[in-house]
Amino acid sequence: MLTLVITLLASYRSEKELLTERVLNTNFSESQRIGHTMNMLFVSIRTSLSAFTSEMAELISGDPERIMEELQQIHESSGYFESVFVAETGGKITQMHSYRENGDFGKIDERTLEAALKRSEPGLSVPYRDADAEMIVLMTEPFYNEEGVYLGVVGGTIRLEDPAVLGSLFGVQNGNEADSYYYVVDCEGKVIYHPDKTRIGEDLTDSPIVARILNGASGKTEVSDRKGRPFLVGYTFVPATRWGVIAQTPNSVLKQQQTEQIRGTLVAVLVPFLILVGGTLFLARRLAAPFVALADFVVRAADRPQEASIPVVRRHWNREADLLNRAVMRSVGEMKRQHRDLTHSALRDSLTGLPNRRALDEALEKLEGDNLPFSLLLIDIDRFKSVNDLHGHAAGDEVLRSVARLLEDTVDRGDLCGRYGGEEFVALLPGRSVAETYEMAERLRLAAAAHENALHIPVTVSIGAAISPQQSAQIEELFELADRALYRAKEDGRNRVVM
Repeated sequence: MLTLVITLLASYRSEKELLTERVLNTNFSESQRIGHTMNMLFVSIRTSLSAFTSEMAELISGDPERIMEELQQIHESSGYFESVFVAETGGKITQMHSYRENGDFGKIDERTLEAALKRSEPGLSVPYRDADAEMIVLMTEPFYNEEGVYLGVVGGTIRLEDPAVLGSLFGVQNGNEADSYYYVVDCEGKVIYHPDKTRIGEDLTDSPIVARILNGASGKTEVSDRKGRPFLVGYTFVPATRWGVIAQTPNSVLKQQQTEQIRGTLVAVLVPFLILVGGTLFLARRLAAPFVALADFVVRAADRPQEASIPVVRRHWNREADLLNRAVMRSVGEMKRQHRDLTHSALRDSLTGLPNRRALDEALEKLEGDNLPFSLLLIDIDRFKSVNDLHGHAAGDEVLRSVARLLEDTVDRGDLCGRYGGEEFVALLPGRSVAETYEMAERLRLAAAAHENALHIPVTVSIGAAISPQQSAQIEELFELADRALYRAKEDGRNRVVM
């Protein structure tokens, strides 16, 4: 999944760069195309106008009807002028041909005409709105007499919103700023054509793109508008008019295209991705299965070492898992053996091999916790100190070992006999009655008296007995009763059983 996310992010970033460069190049190419067409259009319009001015020196003093015929010919042949006229240096329009009513000279802005006459050279005025609030531009050509005296201008008004003029260059635009669109600014940085007609006349001199156009530059760049919205812009300077054509696309369009592309990519890779994920998970489970089973076994072995049996190790196709399983099983087996040895050592008397005091205490706690009836025998070797004094401690140890083996061999299966300390032994007899307890105690006493050890040292034992729960259900109190009985057996001459 991480690989998929990284791939999509990398694709998104790469596609963003490609789309950005592509849109910038497209917008720049479109602005150049439109700018070049616009330049040729106005050059063509100027050519048709300038062709007439060469004859004006001869016609100006001639027949006025001839001048009107020429103006009509210019007007009808070009198809771009709304009106054509002749104006003398004093500012008076002497002849005009227009689709409007004859003599309606007020449609030409006086200040614009005055500036054109004063300029006395070919020119294109700054666009202005006429009395009908339509954007008009005035194109003029000066004419002279034979002596070279400046006589006036021949001019024509061009209505920019006429579909035959700028509209034909851009085609139909919906005016929605969420889409790509084109617009034109004049030599003063004002909008003279825009799909959103409410923006015509807007001053954009503070725009960095317009500033570059006013300096005669063309190019492409990313820029934000006054509202902070990012756009991809291509712009071209038009020499014939000193206007600028700007083609721009909002970044949101790119984001939408990228989103569509990512969605398409996801749809295309979803099925292979799910197959890959399913296969990966299946393989991962197969690879992890022996490790999971191994971990479960180790946990069980750590929590309940006595209960956890070592499973049969089967060979696994994953060599690492197979080696690890075998190594762990060997290690756990060795640890269990060592645990058994340590447990055995911890619960066994090192001299006699019988259960030690700790083991006896645990057995007593279990009998007490389970509320099971049992008999307690305290067994003490008679005059054991004299054995050590007369024969040495090694002999005493041998006597202890022989008595321990004797007791262990004499008690019944299910009984527990252990060394409680020194020359004292304890026998636990579960489920015995008074008579059965006495019978077992006598059997032990008689067996000890009749036994001949390797050192031929005569040995007898005294036994004190107590029964739970008849006499007491408390372990400490039961021990005290058995100890008292053992003390009486010693006082009464030893080698006897007292209950």
